[in-house]
Amino acid sequence: MALAAWASLAVWTIMLARWRRGLAVLPYQPRRPVPWGGFYVVLVLSVYLTPLALATVLAQRLLPEELTRAPAIQQVDDSRTAHAVARLLGEADVRVLWVCALSAVVVAPIVEEFFFRVLLQGWLEAAQRRLRPRMPTLGRLVPGALGPILLTAFLFARMHFRVDAPILPASFVALMVAADGAAKLLAMTFAVVLLRAGFGATVADLGWVREKLLADVGLGLLAFAAVAAPTYAAMFLLGSLLPAYLAPDPFVLFPFALVLGTLYYRTHRIVPAIVLHMSLNATSLAMAWLMIAK
Repeated sequence: MALAAWASLAVWTIMLARWRRGLAVLPYQPRRPVPWGGFYVVLVLSVYLTPLALATVLAQRLLPEELTRAPAIQQVDDSRTAHAVARLLGEADVRVLWVCALSAVVVAPIVEEFFFRVLLQGWLEAAQRRLRPRMPTLGRLVPGALGPILLTAFLFARMHFRVDAPILPASFVALMVAADGAAKLLAMTFAVVLLRAGFGATVADLGWVREKLLADVGLGLLAFAAVAAPTYAAMFLLGSLLPAYLAPDPFVLFPFALVLGTLYYRTHRIVPAIVLHMSLNATSLAMAWLMIAK
């Protein structure tokens, strides 16, 4: 934690020095508005949510009752507000650990950044650009892409809202984590095919610039160095202040998502946000596993 704090201090010091010299902390790189509309955003999100909901219903109906029935536990503790992946880390089964790692560190960052930043925030930025000439007050009240970044960050944080819930059997939780990952990948594949074939979206519209890959990876790691210590400090602080039945994740992930949204808006590339998201999830997973291993 001390190393993370020093890294964060160093990055923020450099950014402040650039700002004081009148230099852009992260130069803005414009691009054409995304070619898709709001109807298709809703359609793609529906394609994502529907299979997951169906998988949940089918699992609860078709699997043996002992795999889906929650034990009768009355007390509220940290384990009952923990993320599903964190609950699985105590399992000795290597296959379950691989499901956790792939879901949290690979699938979730890639798919969520595609949905929230490229698909949703990209469309909101384009919609705001169209509205500004007819609503000049909008530009004064919501400069730049502040509105799209704020709304997307709120929805991202809201998706991670968790309260006290019964502890389900690990086999059922592992199955649902795998189903969630599969639903996300299928929805993203559907979205990419739809946007490419139906709207002529380029790889740049989808946030990918191959020539910038190494620079984008470095930018994502630099952003992680800047926000890791404040994010974990806020997580630990809120974890001790909030009621036991309420997880601190959404309150911490809202400012984190603002950073993700700003990275995307300034570069209009998705790799920096994915790398930042992966770094946070991988570190959180490692910390959770080390705490269990003790």
